[in-house]
Formats: sequence, structure tokens, C-alpha cells
Amino acid sequence: MNYKTQLLQKIEANTEVVGIIGLGYVGLPLAVNFAEAGVKVIGFDKSEAKVNKINHGENYIKDIRDAVLREVVGKVKLEATTDFTRMKECDALIICVPTPLDKFRKPDMSYIEAACTDIGHYMKPGTFISLESTTYPTTTEDFMLPIIEATSKQNKYWEHKNFSPGSGEISEGQRGDNSDNNDNPTTSSFRHGTHFWLAYSPERVDPGNATFHTRNTPKVLGAMDADGMEIGQALYKKAIDHIYPVSSPRVAEMVKILENTYRLINISLINELALLAGKMDINIWEVIEAAKTKPFGFQAFYPGPGIGGHCIPLDPFYLEHIAKRFDFDLSMIHTAGHINMRMPHYMVIKISTALNRHRKAINGSKILFLGVAYKPNIDDERESPALEIMDMVAKKGGIVSYNDPHIPRVKTNHGATYHSVLLTKEALEEADVVVLTTNHTAFEVDFIQQNARLIVDMRNMIKDASDKVYKL
Repeated sequence: MNYKTQLLQKIEANTEVVGIIGLGYVGLPLAVNFAEAGVKVIGFDKSEAKVNKINHGENYIKDIRDAVLREVVGKVKLEATTDFTRMKECDALIICVPTPLDKFRKPDMSYIEAACTDIGHYMKPGTFISLESTTYPTTTEDFMLPIIEATSKQNKYWEHKNFSPGSGEISEGQRGDNSDNNDNPTTSSFRHGTHFWLAYSPERVDPGNATFHTRNTPKVLGAMDADGMEIGQALYKKAIDHIYPVSSPRVAEMVKILENTYRLINISLINELALLAGKMDINIWEVIEAAKTKPFGFQAFYPGPGIGGHCIPLDPFYLEHIAKRFDFDLSMIHTAGHINMRMPHYMVIKISTALNRHRKAINGSKILFLGVAYKPNIDDERESPALEIMDMVAKKGGIVSYNDPHIPRVKTNHGATYHSVLLTKEALEEADVVVLTTNHTAFEVDFIQQNARLIVDMRNMIKDASDKVYKL
């Protein structure tokens, strides 16, 4: 019996162990979904704080119900650890680690590299491996595979075990009968398609979405071979309602890039038109609402102070990175990215213009920002344009404060730390200008409008402009 057959039998019997590497907004909901299906899950994370919270049933991801997390932890279907050697207990390993950009805006692959190195060192033969982190096409085949195969030469799974080549057993450290009798895993690397299988399945998490979540969002899956696809579909269908297979990992990787680049370009377009409309005394929001009445050929996108979150602002740089290897110029995507990178600068000009018309300068003015999350009703400030705007305003001498009901403390891109102030009548009255940067539903627009002296609305929370309200 070979490793593939044994693993499929485990999956069918619901006795497989799934390891989730990275317990953030992607990894933890996925881990909970598997655990709810009765699958034993081990969550791996380098953060002791996260691990301790999970093991005590304490939730830190808003898209997970507290009671569900407590239940799966209580049933010992989900446990978390910082001990990455326990990967040897897992039949499947799913990578959900961050993929940021470095200071040169190039993909920082160090988290994926570290995960692959650990996998190579500690996995057992017969392991299915899937990457969910956002990345550029060819990552699975050209980046992950060589690392895993190379590091598996020092695989620790066989230490202190009775090694018997060709025994046909997967447990207790023994090889399956699809291995060559002379292929001792302590001296040679594991081989893809024989000892492990690689796939890519992009995360499609939309934090704060009340309709679509991890389970009911269709999941794209691209594996390196047919066996990996068969295993991946059998495994993932326990946690996801619908799996959409594609022909290769690089197709799945491009799907993720396409989805987010599509949004980037359209948001860039509407942001640029919003700036032009402002100069022409045209309400861009009214334009969008009218355009939406067309029942075909138009999808509404809305302007704002810039694009935030982990995916949309970063994906173009991932795509540019790989495009250069193929000597291809992504001029449209480059321009779209540039437009959105400039939006915080334009928003500072908007704040300055509003203050100037009230005979004030940014320097010395009290500026209260409402919302630092990158989108409404979530507690995630990654790449939020509000942070860049706050830094620019502070650099010009503005006295910066903020309120966000979801984020009590924030550190800006340039290292300044702020704590959320109470949104009181006095706080609004004392501010020289109130800047609406995130359209949280918790913000009471009438209360803000009644008590603020001057408002710059970047999210169309107040429908009509006036001497008091300046629109994007």
C-alpha cells in the first residue's frame, strides 16, 4: 500500500491530522472549520501569545464565533503549539503565513521559506502540503519545491525510530513500499509525487463580510500532479463547501493576483476620476449612483483615501516581480499602483485646503481622525491609508489623535504610537478638523456633524457638502 492510498484512507475515515502553519485571519478560521468537521488539527505559530489564547479557548479573530472556538478546543480537536517539530504528526500541512513587501517593495519570501524549511526538516513521508499565502505565480514549483526537497535531506522524522525500507508502513517512521529499497531518507531527499505532494490554494478571506466566509467561499485549488489534486480535494472539502480545481499551482497563483489586481485597477480609476470631478465641481458619488442604474456592463467601485489591507496594495508588486523575469512591462498595473500610493498625499492637501478656508494651517491644528482600519467594521489596520495620512499631517505640525472602536492602539508606518480617544462631544468640538477616514457603522454621523466644527469626509458618510463639510 503506497502513501497516497494510506492518506486517502485516513481522510475517508476522518483520522488524518491537519497542521495549519500561521494562526492569523486566514489560518485560524480554516483550522476551526477542519476541527468542526471532526478532524484533528494542530496549529503552528511562533507567537506564544496566540498559542496560549487558542489553547485556553480565547478568540482573537472576529470572524470566528467565540463559542465555536471554545467547543473545538474543549473537544481537543484543535490545539496550538510553537513546537514545529510536531509537524511529523501531521498528514497535511497548510501554510497561511504573511507575505509582506520588504523596504524595497519586493516580495518578502522569508516566512514561506521558513515554513518550507521546517516542513522539509520535520514532515513524515506521505504528507500533503498546500500554500494559501498571497504570492507570485511559479512560487509553489520554483521556490517551495526546491527548499522542501533540499531540507528533507536532514529530515528529523527518522531519528530514534526503527527504519525499515520498503516495509509498506507509514507509521512509526517507516517508509512506504513506493520507495526504493536503497533510498534511505536519512541520506537522500524526499521526492515530490512519491513522499509528498504540493499544491496552491489561495486564501479568499474577506474580513468583516457577513455573507461570505471561509466555508462558503469557493476555493481554487491547483496541485503539481493528479495525485496531489485528488488528495487536496478530498481534504479541503471537509472545511470548504465548493472546491474549484485548476490545472496547476501557477494558474491558482495567477487567479489570486488577477482577483486583487482587478480591484486595484478599478479603484485606481475611480480615485483618479474623483480627484478630477472635485476640480470640476462634480459630485463623483452622484455619478456612481447614476451609473449603477445600468443593468449590464458596469460594476460600481468607490473612491477613498487609498487602498489598504494585505492583498490589494501588495499584489501588483508581486506581479511586477515575476513579470520582470519574463521581460514584460506591466504599465497599466504600475500606473494603477502609483495612483493609489499618491492618494494619501492628495488627502493631506484636502485637509490643508479645508483648514485654509477657515483661516487655519495644519501646523498647530488639532486633527481628529475617525477610523484607522483599512475597511469598515474590522480591527485590521495593515496598509491602511489613514496611517500614512496621519504621519504626513504630524510631520507638517498637526496635533494628531484618532478614534476607532475596533482598534484601541495603533503604530503608524513611521513608528508613532497612538491610543484611541473617546469620541465625545468635547473631543469633536475641540478638534479643528475631523477627518472621516473609515466608514465604521459605529460612527453616528448626525452626532459627528452636529458637534464638529469642520469635517473632511473621505468616505461619503455625509451626503452633502457645505462650508463645514468637505468631500473627497
